[in-house]
Amino acid sequence: MSRSGGNRRDFLKATAQAGSVAGALSAGGLWSGLIDRALAIAPAGHTGSIMDVEHVVIHMQENRSFDHYLGMLNGVRGLGDPRPLRLPGGRAVWAQPSDQHPDGHVLPYHGDSHTTRSFTVDGADQSHRENMHIFHQGRYDRWGHTGELHNRMLHYTAGDLPFYYALADAFTVCDAYHCSTMTQTYPNRLHLFTGCNGGGTVGGDPEMSNYGEDETPSADMATDQPLRADAYRWTTYAERLQQAGIAWKVYQEYDNFGDNLLSVFPPFRPCPPDSDLYRRGRAWVSEHRQGPDRTRSDGEQLVAAFRADVAAGQLPAVSWIVTAADLSEHPKAEPSKGEHVTAKLIEALIDHPDVFARTVFILNYDEAGGFFDHMPPPVPPVGDYRGHSTVPLDGEMKDWSAESAWAAEHGARHPIGLGIRTPTMLVSPWSRGGFVCSELFDHTSVLRFLERRFGVREPNISAWRRAVCGDLTSAFDFTRADPSRPARALPDTADFRDRVARSAAGTANAIPARQEPAAQMPGQRPHRPLPYRLAVTGEVTPARRFRLTLANTGTKGAAFTVHDNTDRQEPWHYTIGAGDRFASEQWHDAPLPAADATADAYDLTLRGPNGLWRRFAGPLGAHVEALCIDRPEMDAVELVLVNRGAAPVTFAIALDLAYRAQTAPIRSVSVAPGKRVSDLWRLSPSDNWYDLTVRTDSEPAFLRRFAGKVENGRAGRTDPGIGPMRIEA
Repeated sequence: MSRSGGNRRDFLKATAQAGSVAGALSAGGLWSGLIDRALAIAPAGHTGSIMDVEHVVIHMQENRSFDHYLGMLNGVRGLGDPRPLRLPGGRAVWAQPSDQHPDGHVLPYHGDSHTTRSFTVDGADQSHRENMHIFHQGRYDRWGHTGELHNRMLHYTAGDLPFYYALADAFTVCDAYHCSTMTQTYPNRLHLFTGCNGGGTVGGDPEMSNYGEDETPSADMATDQPLRADAYRWTTYAERLQQAGIAWKVYQEYDNFGDNLLSVFPPFRPCPPDSDLYRRGRAWVSEHRQGPDRTRSDGEQLVAAFRADVAAGQLPAVSWIVTAADLSEHPKAEPSKGEHVTAKLIEALIDHPDVFARTVFILNYDEAGGFFDHMPPPVPPVGDYRGHSTVPLDGEMKDWSAESAWAAEHGARHPIGLGIRTPTMLVSPWSRGGFVCSELFDHTSVLRFLERRFGVREPNISAWRRAVCGDLTSAFDFTRADPSRPARALPDTADFRDRVARSAAGTANAIPARQEPAAQMPGQRPHRPLPYRLAVTGEVTPARRFRLTLANTGTKGAAFTVHDNTDRQEPWHYTIGAGDRFASEQWHDAPLPAADATADAYDLTLRGPNGLWRRFAGPLGAHVEALCIDRPEMDAVELVLVNRGAAPVTFAIALDLAYRAQTAPIRSVSVAPGKRVSDLWRLSPSDNWYDLTVRTDSEPAFLRRFAGKVENGRAGRTDPGIGPMRIEA
C-alpha cells in the first residue's frame, strides 16, 4: 500500500521491529508435510464442474510484483522471458536506464535474505501519475527516474521464499495476473471488493488514491472519521451476496492496515453492531475480548477464528482475509511472516479434509508496491493513447486535466489499468500439479469466478475488463484430481525466526558493482489450456502501406501492443473482442519526411497474450511476404511464403534452438515468380511453442519473426525458450 502520510508507514516500521509474529505464531515443522497432506485430499466431485466448489477463500496480501517474488520460478514468464520488450535504443526491458550505476542501466538483482536486509526492502512511489510516467505510453523505460532502482529491481529466489516456491510446485501459479490499476492499494482493492474504483459501469471519476485510509485507522468502527459526502457511493459485491442469501465474511484483526475496503462504503459506515453487515463486514475477531487481546493483531487470533469456523462447519461460501500490517508483506514487513500466516491458514483447511475438498484458496496481491516487473500491462486505447478497440471502453480512463503542469508534460487522459503484474497462486484439489495458467487476469477475475459459481453478477465491472480478463476457471480442472507430489524437497519452518533475524543483521541492499543477467530456474512446468485463438497477419498494400490484421476467433478478447522499433512513434494499443477482427495502418498516419531514410520502410513488433510475438520489418517496395497460420489440428504452424516479383526468391527460415524440431531447424525454400509455397512446421517436440525467423536473398532488409504457442485445447508444457536472461532485445 502506498501511503501519502507517515502515520501508517511509521506504524509498520514499529511493528516490524517488534517481531510480533515470530512469537505469536509458533514455527514448528509446519511446512514439511503440509503440502503433501493437501495433495492427498481428493476433491469432492459430484458434478465435475465449478459447482463442486462450496467455499472460496480470498487472501489478498500487499505490494509485491510478480518478477520481484516469482520471476525466478522455472516455467513462468519471468526473468528468463526469451522475448523481452525492447526499450528505445535497443536494449531489453531488464536494462532500465539509470545513473545509479556506471553501466548506465540497472538490471534485476538478487536480494539475498541470508546476507542482506532484503526482507525489509522499501518500496517506491506507485501513485497513478508515477506509474504513468514509468509506463510512458507503453515504452516502459522510466523505472529509474526517481533513483530508487536499488529497491525496485531487487528480486527473491526459492531460497528466500521457500514456502511460496513449494506452493507453486504443488498447485497453480498465474503468470499473467495483473493488479487492476496502475496505482495504489485502495483503487486495486476496490476492484476486488466492488468490481471497479468508481469508473467501470458506475460512470464516476475513478478513485486513484488511498482516500479514506487515514479516516479508517482500524477495524474498530468507533475510530472512523467522516469522509466526503460523495465518496464511495456504489454497491459492493458483499452487499450483492447478502441480498442473494450467499454467506460471506471478512476475517480481520483490530489492525487491518486499512485493507478492508468495505469499511469506506456508507452501508458499513456506520452500521448497527447487531446487523449482518456489521457481523460479516466490520467485526474483528477479538473485539469481544478484554485487555490487550482485544486489539492484539499478531495473526494468532485471526488464524484461530478462521480455524474455528472451518472446524465447526461454519466457513462461509466467500471469505476475505485481511491481515495486519506486520503480516501483510508490505515492503518493510518481512515476506517470511506473510508466508507463515498463509501456511497457517492453509493448514486450518488441510486439517479438515472434508472442507478442503470443497474449497478454493486464492493468494493474491493488491498491487506491485513500486517493484519492477518486465511485462508492460495491457491497457485500452483511451484518451491520449493510440490504437483501437472493438469493445466499449467506458470507465477505463482518468483525466488529469486539472493538474495542468503534469498534464502538459505527460498528457491529461490516461488508462487506469491494467496495473503491474502481481503474484497469484490457486490452492485447491482442482489446481494441483504445479501448473502455470497464462490467461490474462486481474482482481475482477476473482469476482467473475464468484459469479460463475454463485450466480451473483457484479454489474460494476467494465465491458473492457470482461472482454480481456478471464474468470480464473481456465486455471482449474474440475473434471479430475491430480495427486502428484512437488518436484523438489519441501521446506521446513524450524528456522523461521532465524531467517527473519539473519536478514535483519545483514548488509544494506545495493546494486551489484558487477551486474550479471539473472538465470531463471531451468525446466518447464505443466501449462493450462487457454481460450485464445488469434491470427496476426502483416502485408504491404498496393498503396505502399504496411497493414496489420488482427483476428480473434476464440472465446476470449485479447489485448495487443505494437511498438515502433525505429523509436519514432509511441506504441499503439489494440483490444480485439471475441469473434472480431481489425486492420490497422496507423503507423502511417504521421508520415516521416521524405528525406528520412526510414520513410519508405517499417519495423514493428507486436506483443499479445501468452507470449504471442511478431516482428515485421522491411521496405515498403518489397515483393515478398511471409504469413504464419496456426494449424492446431496438426499441432503445427504453416508458413505461407509469397513471391510477387519477377524473379525467383529463396526464403531462409530458422527455428530458435530453444525449440526442438522434428527436422532440421534451418530450411531454405525457393519460390517461383508470382507463386506462393506452404511450409509446415510440426511443433509437438517443442510442446507447440515456436520462434521462427524468415529472411530472403532478394531483400536483405525484409524480416519476419513469428513466436508463440499453438493452442489445441489440451494441457501442455510451458515455453521451453524460458531460460537465461537476454539483455539485447
